[in-house]
Amino acid sequence: MYYILWWRWWRDGTYTYYIIMCITHSVRRQYSVMVVLPTGMAVRTVASFDRSPSRVVRYRFAAAVCVALCALLALTTAAAAAAADLGSSSSGCAPKSCNAIDPNKLNVHLIAHTHDDVGWLKTVDQYYYGSNKAHAPYGVQYILDSVVSELLKNKNRKFVFVETAFLWRWWEEQDEWNRNSLKMLVNEGRLQLLHGGWVMSDEAVPHYSTLIDQMTLGLKFLNDTFGECARPRVAWQIDPFGHSSEVAAEFAEMGFDGLVLGRIDHEDIFLRKSQKTMEMVWRPDVNIGQGGELFTSVLYNLYVAPEGFCFDAFCNDDPILDNPKLHGYNVNAKVENFANHVQRYASAFKTNNIMMTMGGDFSYSVASSWFRNMDKLIKHVNILKPDLNVLYSTPECYLSALQMSKNVTWPVKDSDDFFPYAHDEHSYWTGYFTSRSNLKYMICKANNLLQAVKQIGSILGGDLNEHVKLLAIAVAQSQHHDAITGTEKQHVSDDYALYLDEGIGESQKVLTAAYRKWFGKEFPEQQYCKLLNISECDVSENNSKFVITLYNPLSRPVTTPVRIPVKYADYKVTGPNGANVQYELVFLPGQIFRLGGRTSNATHELVFIASEVSPLGLVNYHVERINEPEPPPRPTPHNSTEEVTIENGKLKIGFNGTSGLVQWIEQNGTRHQLQQNFFFYESMKGYNFNADNRASGAYIFRPTKNQPTVISEKINLTIYRGKNVHEVHQSFSSWLSQVVRIYDQQESIEFEWLVGPIPIMEWIGKEVITKYTTKIASNGTFYTDSNGRRWMKRKRNQRSSWNLTLTEPVASNYYPITSSIAIRDAIHQATVITDRPQGGTSIEDGTLELMLHRRLLYDDSQGVSEPLDENQYGEGMVTRGKHILHFNELDKAAKAHRLSALHTAMQPVVTLAPTHMESNEWVSKFSATYKLLNNSLPLNIHLLTLEYWRKNQVLLRIEHIFEKDEDRFLSLPETVHLQQLFSQLEVLEYKELTLSANLAKADLDRYRWNYSDKPQRPELNAPLPDNLLTPMAIKTYLLTVKPR
Repeated sequence: MYYILWWRWWRDGTYTYYIIMCITHSVRRQYSVMVVLPTGMAVRTVASFDRSPSRVVRYRFAAAVCVALCALLALTTAAAAAAADLGSSSSGCAPKSCNAIDPNKLNVHLIAHTHDDVGWLKTVDQYYYGSNKAHAPYGVQYILDSVVSELLKNKNRKFVFVETAFLWRWWEEQDEWNRNSLKMLVNEGRLQLLHGGWVMSDEAVPHYSTLIDQMTLGLKFLNDTFGECARPRVAWQIDPFGHSSEVAAEFAEMGFDGLVLGRIDHEDIFLRKSQKTMEMVWRPDVNIGQGGELFTSVLYNLYVAPEGFCFDAFCNDDPILDNPKLHGYNVNAKVENFANHVQRYASAFKTNNIMMTMGGDFSYSVASSWFRNMDKLIKHVNILKPDLNVLYSTPECYLSALQMSKNVTWPVKDSDDFFPYAHDEHSYWTGYFTSRSNLKYMICKANNLLQAVKQIGSILGGDLNEHVKLLAIAVAQSQHHDAITGTEKQHVSDDYALYLDEGIGESQKVLTAAYRKWFGKEFPEQQYCKLLNISECDVSENNSKFVITLYNPLSRPVTTPVRIPVKYADYKVTGPNGANVQYELVFLPGQIFRLGGRTSNATHELVFIASEVSPLGLVNYHVERINEPEPPPRPTPHNSTEEVTIENGKLKIGFNGTSGLVQWIEQNGTRHQLQQNFFFYESMKGYNFNADNRASGAYIFRPTKNQPTVISEKINLTIYRGKNVHEVHQSFSSWLSQVVRIYDQQESIEFEWLVGPIPIMEWIGKEVITKYTTKIASNGTFYTDSNGRRWMKRKRNQRSSWNLTLTEPVASNYYPITSSIAIRDAIHQATVITDRPQGGTSIEDGTLELMLHRRLLYDDSQGVSEPLDENQYGEGMVTRGKHILHFNELDKAAKAHRLSALHTAMQPVVTLAPTHMESNEWVSKFSATYKLLNNSLPLNIHLLTLEYWRKNQVLLRIEHIFEKDEDRFLSLPETVHLQQLFSQLEVLEYKELTLSANLAKADLDRYRWNYSDKPQRPELNAPLPDNLLTPMAIKTYLLTVKPR
């Protein structure tokens, strides 16, 4: 029984809110306050009590009226909610109103925002919940609670939020009331979900596939949750430590109208402020045309509020005291101070619109403090300064205002990036290109595995998609600009690794389920050997029979070496056709046995060649230990001064018998000089009182002198010449060794180095490098990849946008290497492929230099407050990795390094499983190979993405991996026929999407900008066929499919 006690209504903007207080039971005298909101929730009880009111309307008809009123209001608000339901259809989008600008005034767009690191001083979950307050007192859940509450109070207020990783956590914990409140704010543009990625990624070191994936993951959550009305239009990269051309090109292809940056080099920003070029049209690749252009704005004051106007609970600035009856009235002083800031900002920009960020790291824990003071600031400045118009705004509204400035011609930034970044003359942020080498490697391997399980999961129809998603989230959050960069505290780095480890564990379930679907339920459970990097694997070491399964995630056949740690024994390796496979046992490097924490009993690696593994296909090898004879003694080191050589039919390598170093290579009968050695830079000590006292740290690389120190003058050699592989083991010191190897009939050289623990007995930090020296006349020029994709031309000691003041000759010439670095002349090119991100340079002509590992004793004072001194098992961290060297004639170089870099990033996924079956029984049951593609794609085409999207739909990306004119044949356009692509799926229909997969390509409508230097390439009158790929193009499709 219901009785009305009282009810009240009020309006806020478009909607009406109602409160109804009813007696819910006349005998027990229980009362409820029920609120009807225009967000789809009919009735919400927000309070109940037992106390009897003094007066109650006891007429029975009141019950019917109460219920009828609630029902009526429920229907009314449900209709409004249906119109505003962001998840239903685009037609329900309410216009995102922007507060009015005045064309005759200087418009100051206040951007209320919070910058929330997805891990840095605390782990991502500690930051979300607000725990571990000793490191930072913030909790993002409280920020979102507080902001949503404050925005509901005033329809003119606006706020932007970026990190979807936190929004997802918050959303998962909310009831329908709060969810619908947020939906309303998003739909009206009062809370703008900016950028949209799972994280605000780093731009220097992530692989382009992970950058695309993390953006897609975040934007899919926004689209699924709020609908396409919430699609971000502006990319917000305000804290990364430099900006890449590949990321800019991706943002353009994702459909963003603009990009906002926070950090650029101190000399660059000084010049831009003086020349009013803080905003520009960035063309990262002039061959793309207008589709690849991106309007770019650099913030004046990093991303924080101007001095004196930080109103956060953790700031010390005074609030605005605007009651003249009380002491401390400061409106006039505050307005004058603010107006001075505005004029300073405005002097750096071309139009009568400027952005002013009002926020900072983890701001708005107490949002009322910010909004109440900004309300006052807007009110009083607009009264006292008639030439100013201060307003709540968003970057989307700001760009809309700039579009009205039709007479402005914007400067252009062509085929260039913003690396390296320095904030003063001695602080080059080039150390993080290498920091935490092992975490970088783990992220790369996890991404390699993720691409494989996404492909396999797409065929399973979503049955195990939650397992795939766990790894996808772990990889996505590791792209954060304080994660893969290695610029976080140690316990945070450990947490990223733990998330990755958990995701890798879940992915094994996907592999097992898929293989059992294809081969039968008897197929054994798969185990991904996580410690192969230290030559340890329980399955191969402790089982006399086991099976090795390789899944090839590339869209072309792959022939690849397989190396598995084993005990010394006689083995039998059986291939998928039942034939014996040639194998050999190779001694592990001696330094492996001294690794702390290694519990393996393996002494050798079993090495064989897996031939022609099908594209997106798998193959099995059965291995049986026959007997265990006494192991032979370890080979004795080479003790002669005679030259040592190894060769494989394609390559020959010569080692100096005295020094032990590589000294030449021979190809096609021609000998070329090549030396390779290891050095270290002594790290600068300092307490960071000023620029001159800057220390080398997790972010900053600053050596004490420009010449590195050689690690060893005499190297011990051990030679192994086999059937499949030929190796020279080099021992440089007790903490550094290397294996130089060539596989049979391959034209590249593998350098596998093992570095650490770096000694610090002298209390000197060390930054270990390797240097390759050739006779190539590189003329001060070298080339680095941009996130594993486009080449960037680098000129030593130069910047394209300004005249560089050379204060740090080494650090200022270091650039991020995600996968490749090269030098060339008119005849030859030398290219080094890396297995993880590293810093690299060419300090002298003919040389390539890469930093492998860092151990530092001082912090560089950029916020971490920890020296980069990683430890494991009571000693310094050890890192093991590989470089692949290609030395080619210039016209053959692109094919060699493009395919090699792709293979290194996307290697076959190797899993093992014990078995009791003999090889003949195994072959009879599981001999068939399996593949997802009907045929291989052309060499210049790569299947970048294949993943489950939703029921009967998969997401597909294919890309052209060559640049224009870099190969006579492979740089030509290529056509892919989608209907005939898959062996297990029938493609019923397809639709092309933007790169981020959150908008149909046909619906993309981006802003156009005026600039003087229009592209030379004419725009095509007719669109290209939707399945034709031109150089460097990536096509994204949503496929509707059914099983074949």
